[in-house]
Amino acid sequence: MTTDDRPVLVFDVNETLSDMRPLRHAFEEVGVPGELAATWFASVLREGFALAVHGEAQPFSVLGQETARALFTLHRPAGDVADAVARVLDAVQRLPLHADVPDGVRSLADAGFRLTALTNGSAATAEGLLERGGVRQHFERVCSVEEAPCWKPASEAYTWASGAWGVPPEQMLMVAVHPWDLHGAARAGLRTAWIDRHGSPWPAYARTPDLRVSGVRELAARLAAGGAGLTA
Repeated sequence: MTTDDRPVLVFDVNETLSDMRPLRHAFEEVGVPGELAATWFASVLREGFALAVHGEAQPFSVLGQETARALFTLHRPAGDVADAVARVLDAVQRLPLHADVPDGVRSLADAGFRLTALTNGSAATAEGLLERGGVRQHFERVCSVEEAPCWKPASEAYTWASGAWGVPPEQMLMVAVHPWDLHGAARAGLRTAWIDRHGSPWPAYARTPDLRVSGVRELAARLAAGGAGLTA
């Protein structure tokens, strides 16, 4: 294990760091209702989770392409289905960070916390997102579950990161907007921080997060005050 005993913050990427709202416009541009962007993303996650139950995995790009093709065929987009799928997947590569992320990340890095990212998407997409947002230099590692046995929230994804990075689970804080991600991390022994930007109710069936904050700026402030029992 590492001799650096500072806490390691593990950020989810899709929706936690990336603002996926522009995908609505991308869907509308190919002739389907913008609200189907959320349906598409949920479908990608569903397929990834289903494979994880069986100890299997496929890259996000493969599942994204297949679920988009099925959705667009059903809803008869304007023009060619293959072209519509390509345009939407290209839009995923150009998403911005949420507005609260850059300042929050810089504050966390300045406070001495070690920052990493673990995504169910591709590492290249996550790297591009952080580069565009001007914060890539603050992250020690940006990894994808494509290197792990299966997708989050399977425990194997988090234990793989712990072993690959040489950091014990109890020294890691998983940061995400998705309760399912935090529940999985908690079961693997990580501490958890919920980014709740919309004032949503926490699901009663999931393990309660150690922190609940409205954004990455507030996360930095809470951790600076010793939240979740962590100090840099």
